[in-house]
Amino acid sequence: MSRTLGWRAAPVFAALAALPAVPGMTDYYLLLAFDALLFGAVAMSLDLLIGYTGLVSFGHAAFFGLGAYATAILLERGILSLWASLGFAVVIVGLYALVVSYFATARRGIYFALLTLVFAEVVFTFFRYTQTFGGSDGIQGVPPPELLPGVTLDTPMRNYYLIVVYLALAWAACRVLVGSHFGKVLVAIRENEDRARFLGYNVQRYKMAACMISALLTGLGGALYPGRAAFATPDLLLWTVSGEFIIMVMIGGLGTLTGPVIGGAFFIVLQEKVSSYVDWYFIVIGAVLILIVLFMPKGLLGLRRLLGARPWRATA
Repeated sequence: MSRTLGWRAAPVFAALAALPAVPGMTDYYLLLAFDALLFGAVAMSLDLLIGYTGLVSFGHAAFFGLGAYATAILLERGILSLWASLGFAVVIVGLYALVVSYFATARRGIYFALLTLVFAEVVFTFFRYTQTFGGSDGIQGVPPPELLPGVTLDTPMRNYYLIVVYLALAWAACRVLVGSHFGKVLVAIRENEDRARFLGYNVQRYKMAACMISALLTGLGGALYPGRAAFATPDLLLWTVSGEFIIMVMIGGLGTLTGPVIGGAFFIVLQEKVSSYVDWYFIVIGAVLILIVLFMPKGLLGLRRLLGARPWRATA
């Protein structure tokens, strides 16, 4: 990560850290901010695949849901350590992602997308009909995890600061990744996979690595969700959730990392506010997406170009 980008990001994360001190910042707004930053981080993780590697995944909800179930299972059984939950999520999501990436990356284009969707539907069906994990009701009423012995994540403010730290670490890791030689190879694969293979790169291995990294970051985000929501249900694994993740990336701007974070936050806030007024809020969200695709094909971050500013975009 370049020093310039680090200095640019510092004020943003400082402002996020100071957000709870804003007058009128209630628990409701802190929980909304938690969701906005969490799903922004998930969208950023997906952008590693779509924006940088050129792989469209319709199965990222499975990674998120598996991470959530990993945490909920341990919390339900009285294992309250957040670190144990994160470790368990890494193992479960990592093993699943290894299988999915091995088979899916052997195919291109729509076939890759369909394979990720099929694998995700298998996982959804498993949790939907397995009563050991609550069936269609999922795992409800789980206790909050402990960051340290005696330090329980039982308030919106503590959960909010946890997600700010996670987003900062995930963003820094992704920036380092896309700026490295590995990131440049991913872009080369996106632009011309056959040429990258001709130059001697093991294309499938690079695509598998990108899938694994994206999946693990998404799974870690999912592992943080039950601490805030106190549940994990099969609804988190639905293919429509994967579609929402893709929408978040498109709203923010493909291949920018920062854009999907903005897109994820924008989508969550828009959904929350519109749904509080009308039942058919998805029509409004769909209309907004259509307008963005038609008039801002580079996403919200692309407005910087229209305003004459240099876009905050990683070219590697």
